[in-house]
Amino acid sequence: MSPASPQKHLEKCWEACWHRARRPVEGVLLPEDRAAEIAERVMRNITMDFERLPGEAEFAARVIEETTEATRDIVAGERRKIANPQLHHDPADRRYPQNLDLDRLQRVHPDRGYQDSEWNRLPDILRPLALATLSRKGIKGHDAEDVFIETIAELVRERDDQRKAVIQEPTVFEEIIPLHSQIVQFRAIDWYRRRGAQKNQPNTGDSFDVLTGDSERPRQFEDESATAVTFERIYKECQEALSPVEWQLVYALYVSQSATVQDLVRNDKVCAKLGIKPGASDSTRRRAISELVEGALEKIRENLVF
Repeated sequence: MSPASPQKHLEKCWEACWHRARRPVEGVLLPEDRAAEIAERVMRNITMDFERLPGEAEFAARVIEETTEATRDIVAGERRKIANPQLHHDPADRRYPQNLDLDRLQRVHPDRGYQDSEWNRLPDILRPLALATLSRKGIKGHDAEDVFIETIAELVRERDDQRKAVIQEPTVFEEIIPLHSQIVQFRAIDWYRRRGAQKNQPNTGDSFDVLTGDSERPRQFEDESATAVTFERIYKECQEALSPVEWQLVYALYVSQSATVQDLVRNDKVCAKLGIKPGASDSTRRRAISELVEGALEKIRENLVF
């Protein structure tokens, strides 16, 4: 679809993988050479899985997703090996003083539950961030503290659809921060619902339990900075909604940025692949391409779950 050669596409994918390996989640930062090693290994392993490389969009989404997972696993393993939760933590991240030991936070006793002393330190890290969020939403003082206590309890609550506590989801400690932030926002919704119910006002808005416990429409907690608008997430959630041609258009125009609409208008092979009749004027071609792109973006908007 795009004028870029397969070699050029692989180079762009490697560069995207390298950037993701450097910063797999907000707050984690790997050295440049270490990120290069990870990106090269992921690219090599994935290309060996195919006799023929798939479309650019599918390939890019997969390598970026697997790079993210591989890097998080590597960081967690290296921290565990030397018992240093600060390893590979971005020194520029000032959201909280220091990482805690995620393994200890995730350790659960079959009878007594989560009782490691590391839990005594977690509220002090999460409270300032949570209270700032609640304050912006108009919840302050004792009300904000009550909501915050509820959010800590949610970290160890098992979801009905997964039989796994929320705290078990992160691979590295940095992921707890955006995860807890989402819990805070949902609990703020519940607080307003309860207050509205007490005043006999209409009960509007979905509660935290509905959004996270309903097996028909579970809402996952993810790092918004890494997954809310990332291409790999979009592709994963909307893969079946778009045709291969639509994915190639979206990828070329918005992800790799290897072509503009005008480039596509002037490319006879591309226009033929899009079903545009030979000899069509530039304005006809531009209109047809714009309609295809808008249709593809509308499908993404309809299928992407925020």
